[in-house]
Amino acid sequence: MSTKTIAVDSRIYEKLARQKREGESFTRTIDRLVDSQSGTGTCADAVRQAATVWAGKRSLSGAKKMEAVVRSNRRRANWSVEIPE
Repeated sequence: MSTKTIAVDSRIYEKLARQKREGESFTRTIDRLVDSQSGTGTCADAVRQAATVWAGKRSLSGAKKMEAVVRSNRRRANWSVEIPE
């Protein structure tokens, strides 16, 4: 596998470093993030997006953001699922 060197602004590097998981290389981090941006609106995509919201402070606003992410993905995938109140 060949490698390429790229230059990024330090602000972008810090954002990328915050997304990097323990034991994950920057290459794998970038690959994971790029893959997540090309989501297909699947349930896995909704859960992945919701997890990034829910990983922070667990609050009513966080729950509402997570619900919005799930609903948005449901619309893109044309799901017809009813959620009981």
